[in-house]
Amino acid sequence: MKIVMRFSGKTRYVLAAFFVLMGIASVEVQAFQSNRHIGVVRRFKPDVTVSNFDLEKYIEFELSENIGEKLFTGDSLSTDEEGFALVLFMDRSVAKVKPNSILIINGEVGVTNKQSNTRIDLEQGEIFLNVEPQGANDFEVATSRSLASVKGTDFGSKSDGYVWVENGQVDVTALNSGQTISLFEKMFAQVDEEGNNIDSGTLSDEELNELNTGYDEMDNDLIRKEVVLKFIDQNGQIREITIEVFEEGQE
Repeated sequence: MKIVMRFSGKTRYVLAAFFVLMGIASVEVQAFQSNRHIGVVRRFKPDVTVSNFDLEKYIEFELSENIGEKLFTGDSLSTDEEGFALVLFMDRSVAKVKPNSILIINGEVGVTNKQSNTRIDLEQGEIFLNVEPQGANDFEVATSRSLASVKGTDFGSKSDGYVWVENGQVDVTALNSGQTISLFEKMFAQVDEEGNNIDSGTLSDEELNELNTGYDEMDNDLIRKEVVLKFIDQNGQIREITIEVFEEGQE
């Protein structure tokens, strides 16, 4: 059982909009709904693959059909040696994925998009994340040796257990020993191969800039707008939802 989604080619435009209009159900709605998508692939180039072994499908997509492809819990996203991807999560957090990376996304989204728990298992490569303030929600990035817990920050993570923070706070745990340290602005941590010990320190401006190199591949002239839509629900009440529209600036 396998679903594979392959995106290829270059794009001059990005996700225009996505939204779901939900009626008022007559039964009690659960706080979290595992069948809702966790995020969307907002931008990518040139080759990105998404697979999910729990679905009895095999689909190969073309670029024109897959701008804003939805990601569900259990989806695995991988980039080739030249591939980049940018994933927008439902809480508006963003993950930028570098080439030769593999990550598995798990989580759940509540009735409102602000209710969400997200975990990224970074199997290979590296990512940089802009995580929105989480409040009571959880946002985690795990590797085979480390776990980074985030409440709102800009930070990067490599699959070898290396974590660095541009701003905000990240708590890093060595999975085997349970040792945990907190990282703040311009700090790094390296968890050893056994997952026992954590080495940490402060980064110079030059070191921080070098770590962040390449992630702007997904930022070219990207403009985010918010649009408020009004609709009438089945009880005749006027409701409003806010959706995000992403456009690329003029060249």
